[in-house]
Amino acid sequence: MNALELFRTGRDYIEIAAILGASVPSVEIEIHRLRSAEKGDTVGLDHAGAEIRRFPHRIKPGTPVNFAGGQRRLRV
Repeated sequence: MNALELFRTGRDYIEIAAILGASVPSVEIEIHRLRSAEKGDTVGLDHAGAEIRRFPHRIKPGTPVNFAGGQRRLRV
């Protein structure tokens, strides 16, 4: 049985994780992924077209960069 089948039998994430020998977050992610695939929802696969750019193309080498976070940019 996979995580989704166990979930549909009324078990909670902790029980499913114990049965499958996996962590609770990984079971939760697997159930969400399987349910989304059944519905045909693939929006999360490409992260809604956004990517994290750590080094914008207009910065010259040697320029100080804030490494705490990147700039979000929508793909066109």
